[in-house]
Amino acid sequence: MKFLLQILVAVRYLQLRRQTREMLQIVAQLPNSTRSAVATLTMSEIENAARAPVPHLHGSEQLDRYQPWGDASAAAFAKARSSITQLKLRGIALWIAVIYHETRESPREGMRQVHRDVLGMIATLKAAPVGTARPAWHRHAKQNL
Repeated sequence: MKFLLQILVAVRYLQLRRQTREMLQIVAQLPNSTRSAVATLTMSEIENAARAPVPHLHGSEQLDRYQPWGDASAAAFAKARSSITQLKLRGIALWIAVIYHETRESPREGMRQVHRDVLGMIATLKAAPVGTARPAWHRHAKQNL
């Protein structure tokens, strides 16, 4: 049984590493004007998940309290790869929140590395300058004051 558990953890780690690499690229490609909105949405998702009885199952369709992970990360990852902007932003926020809680207190070094990468994504999103994309009329009006 212990051997089977180690195999499951290794497979999950490989899946999360692959998703994390792609999510790092997706977050890096976001325009600054979008990053602050995604940061707000991400923090909201993390807080909502923290209030759940089992935070790492937040957003999962199939809920079983004793399963090691839910299906929310796969669904959120698919949304984050979407070409529809709102769906993409929601997917990014949900994926980060779910993986944050899933890897937060992991005893495994690989999962702790995934957690550090997630923290890095959150820092990247939060570091985006707020209000960088102002409409042209706003800039023009401010100059004429």
